Amino acid sequence: MKRSLANRRYLYDLLGMLILGLILMSLGFTIDGTFYLTVLIFSAIHAIAAIGLCLLLGYAGQVSLGQAAFFGIGAYTTANIVQKLGLDPAIGIAASAFLSWLIGLLIARPLLRLEANYLAMATLAFGMVAYILFTQARYLTGGLDPGIVELPRFAPFGILLTTTKAMYWVCAAALLLTVLLSLNLINSRVGRALRALHSGEVAAAGLGVNVVHYKTMVFAFAAGMTGVAGALYAHFIRSFNAAAFGFGLSIELLMMVIVGSLSTIWGAVFGAAALTILPNLLEGFDEIKTFAYGAVMTIIILFMPNGLAEGIFTGALRGWRRAVSQ
Repeated sequence: MKRSLANRRYLYDLLGMLILGLILMSLGFTIDGTFYLTVLIFSAIHAIAAIGLCLLLGYAGQVSLGQAAFFGIGAYTTANIVQKLGLDPAIGIAASAFLSWLIGLLIARPLLRLEANYLAMATLAFGMVAYILFTQARYLTGGLDPGIVELPRFAPFGILLTTTKAMYWVCAAALLLTVLLSLNLINSRVGRALRALHSGEVAAAGLGVNVVHYKTMVFAFAAGMTGVAGALYAHFIRSFNAAAFGFGLSIELLMMVIVGSLSTIWGAVFGAAALTILPNLLEGFDEIKTFAYGAVMTIIILFMPNGLAEGIFTGALRGWRRAVSQ
């Protein structure tokens, strides 16, 4: 019975991925404006990082306020590999994922000995230390001024992708691949172990779950995904400095997961889209922008306490069931 339910959930997730792919394709073929494509690109980049945080927080129950550090590590790694070593951007992105994953793996064991508020403060401290390093290691990062300037145009495998539309397709493909990997992870034995961790570490250990191993693994995996997002950000924006990877980015990613939903990776996609698109939609309302943004967030939290993803999917499922019953 449980296996049947899990298989059904996985099929629903695959259907959701198909729908997401169709939506991304339709947007790519119908939208030509640079501004709108830029907003969609940032939504996809943020969604990749938010999915990693959702696996860490929503599934494993581990808080992190230092994801901006891995975002910056990914951005600076690919920037140095491409700009100073002259290597292919594909190598830069792969190196960004690996270095972020490795650093996440190295710091996970000491950090994850802590729990709850102590873990949050430790990851916050890590993020602040990383930010200071970004500002001071000028040879690698350029510091706050000038930072990384005029990164070579994105040309993976020698294919020059100079237009905003081309970068949109790259980020859309990266997002779909991230969703696919995450879906397979959470619907596997690893995903069941992460859910057990979220319910209680002592109980999970009693069921035979290697608590330290799985906590370390998911922390490193989330770091690697955030590193990929940072690398894509670097290749798209091309000029940036350390100010882009401060504490505010970590809070923004956390809000995306909370607003979207903690219990499903679709929440990260919905939350990233909402918190990236909404501020841009309010650009013409400077006098009420803060009020409107706060009001929308309050409404979501009050009427969709489990997040946008669950609220929308639950409503759609109820409507479908009514239609079938009639």
